[in-house]
Amino acid sequence: MRATASAECEHSGVQNNLLTICGLSTVRALAAAAPERIERLFFDETNAPRFAEVCRYLSQKRKIYRLVTPAELKKITDTSHHQGVAAVIHAPEPLRLEGLELSHSTLCLHDVKNPHNVGAILRTTAFFGVRDVIFSRKSYDAAMTASAWRVAEGGVSLTHCYVYEDAHDLFSRAKMLGWWCAAAVRPEKGRLPSLESICVRAGRAHVVACLGNEEEGLPGAFVAGCGYKFTILGSGSVESLNVSVTAALCLEKMSRNYSGLRPE
Repeated sequence: MRATASAECEHSGVQNNLLTICGLSTVRALAAAAPERIERLFFDETNAPRFAEVCRYLSQKRKIYRLVTPAELKKITDTSHHQGVAAVIHAPEPLRLEGLELSHSTLCLHDVKNPHNVGAILRTTAFFGVRDVIFSRKSYDAAMTASAWRVAEGGVSLTHCYVYEDAHDLFSRAKMLGWWCAAAVRPEKGRLPSLESICVRAGRAHVVACLGNEEEGLPGAFVAGCGYKFTILGSGSVESLNVSVTAALCLEKMSRNYSGLRPE
């Protein structure tokens, strides 16, 4: 059954808690992890067999699924990078930081606002099996975009997004539960420890590696609120790494030094 793309879908951002996502890995991951979030599903002829099971589920729930043309998918998703499938979904609500009790070390994204960077980071956290990630409100908003979902290749569906409105809430929670908050900063004149060495010192305590955006990094007040700070040393030829690359290096270092950071 074919449908025109006229007003079938909202645009790529969140509207009334509905978000249009696309990309084969992205939609397949959501269909496997949380099919109940799917409100409408659209796919081309090539991808129809891949979504037979979720279509049966959607039929039982009296929800829409339709075979459409690539041109209609482009109109639905507002991108040519749809990979032959799109879904209108109920975006996951942010989880309150007060409910988080870490079972492994993790990342905190403080005002990382570029959706492509956030998506790349969540693809990496999923790769390392990190399910609980901490976000400032601005970083969470960046994660709830079509671009972030597409770049994450299914990583957003596998992430529990814990959000704080004020950094003091993060530091209070960390102090209460014994987390080691470590701020990523640019190299300074004085020698700074590596994240790896902080993880070794933390022992079995959970480390929260805090990353800021590329333009400004972490604010001074936020760095002061963290108990520790670290840097990643390079050649000095360029000032810093892309934040998604920094996140990947942090996760790899934490996985080597803390056995709790393993895929479930």
